[in-house]
Amino acid sequence: MERIINYRWFLTLSVILIITISGCSQENGEATDELINNLVKYDTDDAYTSWEDQEAISIHLDGKEVIAEENDSVLVSQNQINIYTSGTYVIDGTLEDGQIVVDAEDSGTVRLILNGVSLQSSTSAPIYIKQAEKTVISLEEDTQNTLTDATEYVYADEETDEPEATIFSKDDLTINGSGTLKINGNYNDGITSRDALKIIGGTINITSIDDGIVGRDLFAMKKASITIDAKGDGVKSSNDEDESKGNIILENGELNIKAGGDGIQAEKSVYGIDGKYSIISGGGSPEEIEGTTTDFDRMGEIPNGENPPENMPQMPSNTDRSDLPEGDFPSNGGDSPQASSQNKDETEDTESTKGIKANEEIHILNGSFTIDSFDDALHSNKNLVISDGDLFLSTGDDAIHADGDVQIENGTIDVKKSYEGLEGLNITITGGDIHIHAEDDGVNVNSSSNYANMPGMSNTDTETTSESNEETTETGELLIEDGYLYVDANGDGLDSNTSITMTGGIVLVYGPSSSGNGSLDYDQSFNIEGGTLVAVGSSGMAQGVSEDSSQSTIMMTYSEIQNAETTLYLENSNGEKILAIEPEKDFQTILISSEDLQQGKNYILYNGGSITGDKVDGVYENADYQEGTQAIEFTLNTAMTYLNEEGVTEQQTNPKGGRWGQRKDFNQ
Repeated sequence: MERIINYRWFLTLSVILIITISGCSQENGEATDELINNLVKYDTDDAYTSWEDQEAISIHLDGKEVIAEENDSVLVSQNQINIYTSGTYVIDGTLEDGQIVVDAEDSGTVRLILNGVSLQSSTSAPIYIKQAEKTVISLEEDTQNTLTDATEYVYADEETDEPEATIFSKDDLTINGSGTLKINGNYNDGITSRDALKIIGGTINITSIDDGIVGRDLFAMKKASITIDAKGDGVKSSNDEDESKGNIILENGELNIKAGGDGIQAEKSVYGIDGKYSIISGGGSPEEIEGTTTDFDRMGEIPNGENPPENMPQMPSNTDRSDLPEGDFPSNGGDSPQASSQNKDETEDTESTKGIKANEEIHILNGSFTIDSFDDALHSNKNLVISDGDLFLSTGDDAIHADGDVQIENGTIDVKKSYEGLEGLNITITGGDIHIHAEDDGVNVNSSSNYANMPGMSNTDTETTSESNEETTETGELLIEDGYLYVDANGDGLDSNTSITMTGGIVLVYGPSSSGNGSLDYDQSFNIEGGTLVAVGSSGMAQGVSEDSSQSTIMMTYSEIQNAETTLYLENSNGEKILAIEPEKDFQTILISSEDLQQGKNYILYNGGSITGDKVDGVYENADYQEGTQAIEFTLNTAMTYLNEEGVTEQQTNPKGGRWGQRKDFNQ
């Protein structure tokens, strides 16, 4: 018997995204402009203007000497060019060993025009802005400019530690223009401003011993192309004293970073408005990421889908990481993937190797971000929001991590490699196209109130945590309202230490093949009110959804493990398709929830057969199905229906007296 499938799975998602994007684009644009204006102020002199009609002072670098106009504003002494007043200074030529020092005694802007400059210092920074209300460095069109500092700086005395970068400014600094600037940072940083640093034009290539760019109060970029190869952090804003400062604004342009430490680090927040960004931090993600190994896994697979043995070791209700061997990658928000295996003092000395890190918030409004990081790709100590954009993430730890809330509103997120995909106290998904590949949990709502009973914690730890929990409200929820979420996880697929609610969207989970984890893992409830959910995985820790869900769900458990690519086809009594799928991994259970499943109706689940047509993520669209030999007919009478090869069955019980569909805490 042959059936023609007109599959709605991806069509529905595409229509929703098109309507949402077109209807909100104008409103989002106005909100973005307002956000930028609140975060960074651009003055008139920040923009490049022609200098040829201005009263400019010419400074020519002639190999081993400096030729400058006789002027009270400029004093040259032993190839040190001292600038004492605001104004425009046009610099060209080559100086084998020298320095430009800006020490303006008046108010106003000092503008340095680099008009084909090669400047090297054997004792210090080639450009040192000691004092100025503001300095603007303009890269003249069609010019190549190179600045090289010393490998060791000579200071006036032992107490002096400035300058410490190839371009070093103690005040506000702006770089504009369309020329090229190459910076060789041999001593410490490439470009540093102790106040605000704005780069709004030019092509800049930086190599530095430590950090590439530091804007202590602010770093903002637009209309620039920047490449950084830094042994420390790529870009950072480090003011931890003023609540309004320490932000990084990536408005547009192109930024390529290769950093030994963090790619981008903000003491406050990072805002990605638009542009193209590529980050490799800490040498990039490891080739292989080792996941957790639980006692349940060590026992081997549960044969024939039977209940676990009565003497099964106790397991926590969430993933236990206490037995990770040293060198693995726990998703614990520490400063490196190895942090959990070290004591506190050791962890404090470990260099952070995250892609983008912020102490307050990360907000991606748009743009393209390609991140390959040893530690978390995106990490916020508070909240993280993705409103739109394209993110391609590979990491040795979490792809997207917030100690507070994670909110995904739209955009394309492709997690190619991770220890855990998404982790936060609360995770809300209202749109977007998300693909996650995780060695451990795919999506993890990590409520701090659930750590007290984890194995491996001492009595003191437990008492301390319990006291802390008494003062905090137990929070943490995974909320899925819309969008498309694909998860391929070797740990739990969707994991919430509290609850999960789904009201819309499409979720496809390929969970673990081993029985130490489950495709779904929640401690309190999983209420499904809308959308389409398909969860495929092992049987040992499999959970259904909550019995009081308003949308019907089935979970089929097979007596033997089914091979990947086994054809499954679900239809109603009228022969109308509900789902056609060839799971991408070995499995023993499959859970299906859809608005097309109605109580009181009859359905048939086929195993085997063949499907031809268009397949995306294992799910078929517009395909032809040829029936298999095994079919299970059943009637839906409850919101959560359990099936085996004989038909409708009872929910299995675990050895502690709870239900596998509603797991209890094994420590109780």
